[in-house]
Amino acid sequence: MKKAVIYLSVIILWSCPCLADENIYTWTDKNGVKRFSDRQPDDVKHYDTIMIAPDQSEFGTVAGDSRPEYDQMIENIRQEKQLTEQERIQAGADRVAEEKRSSYAHKKERIEAEQKRLQEKIDGLKKRLTGRAYSQSLKNAQIGEIEKQIDKLNNSPDEYFQGK
Repeated sequence: MKKAVIYLSVIILWSCPCLADENIYTWTDKNGVKRFSDRQPDDVKHYDTIMIAPDQSEFGTVAGDSRPEYDQMIENIRQEKQLTEQERIQAGADRVAEEKRSSYAHKKERIEAEQKRLQEKIDGLKKRLTGRAYSQSLKNAQIGEIEKQIDKLNNSPDEYFQGK
């Protein structure tokens, strides 16, 4: 008997649309997120209320009825979602472009530093005195090898640094 009363009460409450809360509350929280609720927010001063007439609730909707406030709210959400998605895509593209610029700048700095190091090596060899143990031809050969490295660095820096 007790179970039957509980079941009957639940069925009556569930089927009676007049007991349902017919308002939708919308507000933007402190993080900039748009919030929706069927309960009035306690901690928010500024919020919008969308009234839904009882005959427009999910229980009383007749085929062909429209809910312009609800439809407008859904359309606004779709537009915000689309803008958010576009912003996310743009942010990703900006990040990739910045990484390319940063990578290019780093690569250019590395090439310039290596060119400077090799040129200093050549200058040092040119200043070195020749003698019996270190001939002019040996000096020229070493300078020639370093110049080949500089050419390789200028023509294909990726290949040059791959071996290092």
